[in-house]
Amino acid sequence: MNIITPGKWTRSFFMKQLFTYILICASALAFAQPAADDPLEQLQRYEKNLAVLGDSTVSGSNWEMREQACIAMVKILVKALQVPNSFDYPFDSVPTISVVYPEDRAFRLITWQLQLKDMTHRYYGTIQMAGEELEMYPLIDMSMFIAEPDYAVTDNDNWYGQIYYNVKKFKYKKETYYLLFGWDGNDMWSNRKIVDILSFDDKGQPVFGRPVFEFSEGEVRSRVMIEYKEDASPALVWDEQLQMIVFDYLQPENPMSEGIYMTYIPDGTYQGFYFDKKKRHWILQRVVFNVVLDEPPLFKPKYKGEDPNMYIKEN
Repeated sequence: MNIITPGKWTRSFFMKQLFTYILICASALAFAQPAADDPLEQLQRYEKNLAVLGDSTVSGSNWEMREQACIAMVKILVKALQVPNSFDYPFDSVPTISVVYPEDRAFRLITWQLQLKDMTHRYYGTIQMAGEELEMYPLIDMSMFIAEPDYAVTDNDNWYGQIYYNVKKFKYKKETYYLLFGWDGNDMWSNRKIVDILSFDDKGQPVFGRPVFEFSEGEVRSRVMIEYKEDASPALVWDEQLQMIVFDYLQPENPMSEGIYMTYIPDGTYQGFYFDKKKRHWILQRVVFNVVLDEPPLFKPKYKGEDPNMYIKEN
């Protein structure tokens, strides 16, 4: 399997942010000294700091404040994850970060966002593996340099950034990987929801994306991405009863806006992907339910873990 990596010009362009991010992580790992108090007390203290910094990252009055708060979050989080038994600490009083575990609790994904000057987003996060010793893989958002994200297969250093709101373990025979459900704020006009795939190679390194989503005969993509109007709220979920990935069918508000995704909204019908054991692919099923709603689903309240739109700074 070929892993996409950016070219030299891309690395040069992104070097400042990437270097800063790695330097902070390395410094925290090298010099953070354990406190004398109880591990739970340490984690609670770090959690309070993360809550304050997370609020500033999202709601800071200017770009410089948000950026500095985000950088500080990286450093504090790494220190927190060094505390014994941190893997089981939920950080659930920090509403601006998402923490999700698969059913087997082999790892967890911690992600959050930083809104940039142009109203696009940069994402930060890490994969923390289960175990007594800290093993983590920082996620470096390189989405702006991934030309065809639908087809790309990448590693954690070339991550298509997003906030994860669910993860589902999938196993068939000797094949095991994880379906990741994520949200991307994209820009001020449209958002995206994504089904990504996480697997681990023979060396235990994370790999994102896998060509298993069959949209039509001969058209196989590495992830599912839907883009829609900024204030719409389509579903993209795992349905346990159907054993399917289910999502709203989207269409433009005006037929003349075909292909302009910032106008796309749910139309009240649903599509989905089911697993074909013979092909070992997820096959698109154009209609999931026979019942058609008279109107698109109403905009739903936003709760942590369901829709990260709640974290967006509007201005």
